[in-house]
Amino acid sequence: MSKNKEFTVEVSQAEHNKQLAEGLLEDEILSVGKHNFKRGGFRARHPNFKSKDSKTRINICVDSDILQHFRKRAESANSAPYQTQINNELRAIMKRDLAQEKAEIDATAKKLLEDDDFLKALSEKLKEKKLQTA
Repeated sequence: MSKNKEFTVEVSQAEHNKQLAEGLLEDEILSVGKHNFKRGGFRARHPNFKSKDSKTRINICVDSDILQHFRKRAESANSAPYQTQINNELRAIMKRDLAQEKAEIDATAKKLLEDDDFLKALSEKLKEKKLQTA
């Protein structure tokens, strides 16, 4: 496909008639003539769009018993659809993993801040940086 964001589509009477013959309605097809289009520009039209707030369609293979479990849970009154439940469970795992990573980083930072050799080396490095920027 061309990288050009603007393009023209020309529809002939024969193409128009063919689409009508295929069962498409008049308001579903382009009229006879030239039509100018512009591709892209989504970000320009939606500057506040955050991809993390959107859903992404994927194909995934899960074990049948897992799928059946979530589908059965979704049959209960007032329960979320099974895909939402699976997404919520994956989010809980992600949050747990991120919390564990943060705890490990915090523990490492605490050890370093109690290590006199590290603090001495850090002090020297900061002095070097201060001299370089002065």
